[in-house]
Amino acid sequence: MSLEIKNVNDKPDMAIVNLKGRLDVFYSSEIETELGKLIQAGKKKLILSLNDIEYLSSSGLRVFIAVSRKLKEINGQLKLIKLNETAKKIFKIVELIDMFDIYETEEDAIRSFT
Repeated sequence: MSLEIKNVNDKPDMAIVNLKGRLDVFYSSEIETELGKLIQAGKKKLILSLNDIEYLSSSGLRVFIAVSRKLKEINGQLKLIKLNETAKKIFKIVELIDMFDIYETEEDAIRSFT
């Protein structure tokens, strides 16, 4: 599991994070910690790309919920983009698809922030 962080040039409070690999019980804590560091560094608007997720466990879903809650506490927002079929299926099965703002592209997600 890895993550790549991309800053948005004209938006210092925003970051796009591309998650790659298996988001399971072994990596979820590490990923949550890294996302928490971004929030502590002032990133109140996070976009997570799930295009390269190979596997997503309940521990991985918990990361998204926890990060979303942390952001809401500081008037921030979490957006998900590029859900591949694996991720989309899991979000639907556990009925979390409506809990998150999901977009096809980075541009759509960036424009959606209030």
